[in-house]
Amino acid sequence: MNINYLFIVYALTIVVTRIFLKFWPIHSHKIGKFQPHHYMHGLILVAVYFLIPQPILLAIGSALVVDEIPLFFIFRGWDWPDDHWKQYHSKQSVISIMVISMLGYLAVRYVI
Repeated sequence: MNINYLFIVYALTIVVTRIFLKFWPIHSHKIGKFQPHHYMHGLILVAVYFLIPQPILLAIGSALVVDEIPLFFIFRGWDWPDDHWKQYHSKQSVISIMVISMLGYLAVRYVI
């Protein structure tokens, strides 16, 4: 598959996820005290990629992970308050995702 096509899938995954969560800011159901976030679904897709090497799984999975990386740095860990939507949609979060994405794209395109 073409790297540009995969980057478009990656970017669309982030955009669609953010638009969905902007209009429907929902949390997943808690399992005891554990509350899964969409970065966890992304990690599962990345793991599945190593079993079924379909690059689209890697593109979607890594997009779901990168989409929530800024929250890890904002809250200094994975334990986020229930009202983290302001930080999730903040300019700092969006710019961080753009920088991480561009660095990742350039690394895959020119280094790997």
